[in-house]
Amino acid sequence: MLQMKKKILILSLAIPFLAISQSVSPQKLNGKILNETPVQIQDAIVSSDKASLDATKVNVLNTNKRADFGFNKIQIGTTYYDLQTNGSVGRRVNLLPGGKISATWTTSSDNSEAFTNRGTGYNHFDLTNWLPVANPTPRLEGTRLGWPSVGINGTREWVAAHSAADGGFVMSYNNAIGSTSWTSGNLVLSQPQKRPIWFRIANSGNIFHAIASYADSSNAGEPRAPTIKGVVAPMTYSRSLDGGVTWDKIHTVLDGYDSTRVTSGGGDIYAIDVKDSIVAIVTGRLLHDILVFKSTDNGNTFTRMIADSFKYAPYSSKTLMIDTPFVCDGSLDVLIDNDGKVHAFWGVTRVLDTDTTDETYSFFPTTALMGYWNENTMTTQFIAGGGQMDRNKNGEMDISAGNWSSLDVNGQIPANLKTNGISSVARLGNTGLLHLPSAGIAADGSLYITYSFPLEQDVDDNNVNRRDIFIVHSEDGGVSWSVPQDISQVLGQEEEFACVAKVVDNFVHVIFQMDDLPGTNLQTNSRIDNNHPVVLNKIMYSAIPVEKIKDGSISQVWNASINKFNPNKEIFVVSQNQPNPFSNTSEVIVWLDGAADVTLEIVTLSGQVVGTSNFNDLNVGNHVLTIDGSGLTPGIYFYTIKTGTHSVTKKMSIN
Repeated sequence: MLQMKKKILILSLAIPFLAISQSVSPQKLNGKILNETPVQIQDAIVSSDKASLDATKVNVLNTNKRADFGFNKIQIGTTYYDLQTNGSVGRRVNLLPGGKISATWTTSSDNSEAFTNRGTGYNHFDLTNWLPVANPTPRLEGTRLGWPSVGINGTREWVAAHSAADGGFVMSYNNAIGSTSWTSGNLVLSQPQKRPIWFRIANSGNIFHAIASYADSSNAGEPRAPTIKGVVAPMTYSRSLDGGVTWDKIHTVLDGYDSTRVTSGGGDIYAIDVKDSIVAIVTGRLLHDILVFKSTDNGNTFTRMIADSFKYAPYSSKTLMIDTPFVCDGSLDVLIDNDGKVHAFWGVTRVLDTDTTDETYSFFPTTALMGYWNENTMTTQFIAGGGQMDRNKNGEMDISAGNWSSLDVNGQIPANLKTNGISSVARLGNTGLLHLPSAGIAADGSLYITYSFPLEQDVDDNNVNRRDIFIVHSEDGGVSWSVPQDISQVLGQEEEFACVAKVVDNFVHVIFQMDDLPGTNLQTNSRIDNNHPVVLNKIMYSAIPVEKIKDGSISQVWNASINKFNPNKEIFVVSQNQPNPFSNTSEVIVWLDGAADVTLEIVTLSGQVVGTSNFNDLNVGNHVLTIDGSGLTPGIYFYTIKTGTHSVTKKMSIN
């Protein structure tokens, strides 16, 4: 990772969540200061004020009758390599023409910490089935790669993944959309002794656009990142006009991205979107502006816009920052709407520098806000905040200190800093508690944004909160925003690194990584305590019904676990069984709008009932029901899912 000029000190905040109410009003990002109180710094580590964030307040809910929520939540892959990004998520899931879906992620079948088999995991939904899930999922390529982007070009798909060892990336193509036969090309856009990596790539037809940054290392014999236009390890832009065969623009630094506002770049602190001839790029990080670059001529020229200005830019170690200004935490996304206007989203944190005699500054990892800007209004506002996720409705967020306090210093954990026995943290880099926005847009212009946040009342054995995936949406082009809704809701599992397909139809299509340990092995495992060993992570896919997002009923699932409510008992959706055809068992997903007893019947073409299964006392949300066809002769059957008030019938085939 890029080494910054100043060492970062971490400040934790006594009351970081209460400033955002259940209904978020737009606020200027550099306006009102939140009610946050920094605490004493100790050797670059800050112990937390536990007065309002006491982990003993956490009482995990009884999960015996809880729905396994998430419409069409399906495992599509696995990986032992558990870090999908350092900041921005990128473009890793596509809603394809006709409703097909393809998804990618960084995978590894190697469960050692070398991860020698790291590469691109891939799966595809052909309107009936996903490809079989290997355990673990094999990589597409034959060399060690990672950080994939995915897209289509004509009748085939492409995947581009970077080489951390050499810099540059390898582009792979399949024979046709959904094909499992892939061919990988040579390393492109590498630069000797510079190592450009962390690529984000998007295309419109044969025109490909790539952004990246440079790896930096102070180890003997390893290259340092270059300085261009006064910026250390800058973000660069590259372009191909022939489908990635040749590149006419190679690692150029865009006009306006220079030392007049920016001092350093870094991995994954940027995002890109492309629509027809329009290219939109956003970048931001601690101590920097949030810059938006837009081209309307396929990348020939760009216009720079400052979505949110950092008042101390360009920052130097001799700058006092005692007003703790808001800044971007380095996790961003960008979206071009149906009118060609740009929208930007980012995680928010704050910074502090009270001493100009040293090379340190501080940031606030417990800030919990999402910032938003759009080209129509040219203004910024908050659209989500931690206080909206007050699951137990006690007026404050009960989040354990282990979600942000950095307790591992150079591999040594001082005994007096072992807060609650936690030796390292469930924190992603220098991002805030609310981070990793990922955006999609529907044909009617509605915007849908997912992000990650620690969940109250879901903690591991070390009292560290696991994360869930939340969503907010706007039906008026970003003027007003809904309250967040939790779209993953699996107690005992952490969901992180959500990525949304840019195109939204009747569903928001999202993939994410899931396991039962907060944090990641690659960033938050203590070398002493091995508190986050290498484990197998699941890659999950969910299709969240837009209708349910808009009417706010998804949020009622958690509320139902706390305060009983009694909507009509009816089935909203019954999925097609998968696999289909099948010989032994198949699975069908049922969405319930209310608690109900459910019956599954299997009927022949002549109407004879040949199988019945009962599923009693199912709660609101989704449930995976198993169809047992092992005793049936091959042929066509119908299955009916019914409650006391509603039923749905679908066809299936047994071979």
